[in-house]
Amino acid sequence: MKISNVLLIFGMLLLILLVCGNKKEPETTSGSLELIKRGDELFSKQEKAEALDVYKMAADTALAENNNSDLTESYAQVARCYLSMDNKEEGRPWLEKAEKIAKDTEPLGWTRYLGVKGRFLWKDAAEEKHEVAPEVDEAAKIFTELYDYALKHQLHDRAVDAANMMSIVGDMDSRIDWSMKGIKAAEEGGLRDWLAPLWNNLGWTYDDLGMYDKSLEALMEARRYHYIKGDEKSMLIADWSVAHAYRMSGQIDSALAWAQRATIWAKDMYDDNPSPETAEWQGLCYRELAEAALAAGNEKRALAGFRSARMYLDKANMKEWDEKGYNELLDKIATLEANIGGNR
Repeated sequence: MKISNVLLIFGMLLLILLVCGNKKEPETTSGSLELIKRGDELFSKQEKAEALDVYKMAADTALAENNNSDLTESYAQVARCYLSMDNKEEGRPWLEKAEKIAKDTEPLGWTRYLGVKGRFLWKDAAEEKHEVAPEVDEAAKIFTELYDYALKHQLHDRAVDAANMMSIVGDMDSRIDWSMKGIKAAEEGGLRDWLAPLWNNLGWTYDDLGMYDKSLEALMEARRYHYIKGDEKSMLIADWSVAHAYRMSGQIDSALAWAQRATIWAKDMYDDNPSPETAEWQGLCYRELAEAALAAGNEKRALAGFRSARMYLDKANMKEWDEKGYNELLDKIATLEANIGGNR
C-alpha cells in the first residue's frame, strides 16, 4: 500500500476516534496535534514529501476541530516542507495563511510561525546575496523574538532552534555567543539531536573568522553527534567538513586522507541514487580533495579533482545556487591547465 494511502487511512482513523471515541475516556490530545507530531517525526528523518502530506492532513483536521493553534502550526510546517524541498514559492502562500491567523497568545502556533517566517527571510537573502549564511537583520529580529518568547513559555526545543538560526543569520560578532547559548540549552534540556547542527554551525563560524584550530575542534564534535544519530548524508557531510578543517588548519596529510574517504563514500551514494543532491556532494567532495592535493603541491592531481568536481557540480546546477563558488572553480581549473601546460 502506498504511504499516501496509509497516511490517509491514519488521518481518517484519528478523526473517527475523535468523534466517536468512548465518552468515558476522552482524548487528551487533539487529532491535529497527533498528526503534527507524526509530521515532525517524518521531517526529522528527512522524509519531507511524506511529512508534507501529514502536515496537510493536520491542517484539514485542525480546521474540522476549530483549533487555531494547530492550524497555524500545520500551515507553517507545510510552508517549511516546501522551503526545504527548494520549492519556496509554492510554500509562501502557506506561510501567508499561517501569518493571517497566528496569535501570540498561542505559544505552539506562534513559535512555529516565527521559526518558519525567519527561515523564509533567510532563504530570500541567501538567494539574493548568493551566500549560504548571510547576515539578515530582519530574520535576526524574528529569531531573537522567538528565543525570548520560547524561553518564557518553556518551549526549550524551539528556543534552541532560534539560537541555532541566530548562529546562521546573526552578525558575525554574535554568532559564536548564540551557538554557545544553543549548545548550553540543548545540553541542559537533554535535546541531543540539536547538538550536531549547533556544533556544526559553530565550527563554520570559526572557519569564517579564520580561527581554524577551533573550527576543527567544533566540527569534530559535530561529527561525533552526527554519527550518534546515524543519518548517512549527515555523516558524509560531517566527514567532508572535517577534511576541510584539517586543510585550513594546515594538516594536509590528514586533510587528504579524510577527503579521499569522503569522496569514495559520496561516489557510492551517487551510484546508488544519481540525483542533483547526490551529485552536489560528490562534486563538493572532489573539490575538497583537489584543494588538499593543491595544498600538498600536487597540481596534476588537483586539476583532475577540480575537473571531476565540475562535472558533478554541473549535474547539481551549482551555477544557479552558488555562482561565485562555481566561477572560482572554473578559475582554478583554468589556472592549473595553464600552469601544467606551461611546464610540459
